[in-house]
Amino acid sequence: MFKKFLLVGLLAGSALITGCAMQPVVPVDATETISIPGQSQRDIYKKIRQWFSQYFVSGKSVVDYENPEAGTIIGNGIAQIGSTLGVVVNSIHYNIRIDTKDEKFRVVTKIIKHTNTDSDSTYDVSNVTSGRNAAALAHVATIVADIKKYVTNTKHDPSW
Repeated sequence: MFKKFLLVGLLAGSALITGCAMQPVVPVDATETISIPGQSQRDIYKKIRQWFSQYFVSGKSVVDYENPEAGTIIGNGIAQIGSTLGVVVNSIHYNIRIDTKDEKFRVVTKIIKHTNTDSDSTYDVSNVTSGRNAAALAHVATIVADIKKYVTNTKHDPSW
């Protein structure tokens, strides 16, 4: 119990010293549509499903829904985005939905919540700094860029 009070005191003190303005956590959506001329919905879907298989490898990141005919995959993930004083791990929980059509796909991401993990537990965070929000958005943008790079890579050789 004393450790938690000490940790909270340190976090509050560091926020006051650095002048960090806190803001309430609100779900954040981002949508991007990517064109891939000449590729069928089926081929795009298969590549995106392969990306999910390689990227969602822990038990904490899972594919919740997939429909090859409709071209939709929905997954939920958890990602570490930093730490506080090297003691508390900062994470985001996010949802990612990808819809595919001939020659394009749409990625819809939603940052659902922020959590902290210390030596005792993991708990939801109700207020974060603008820097933490920026780190969360940057991480989601990196995920989308990684999907785009994977799907548009022409070096996938099925005949290896």
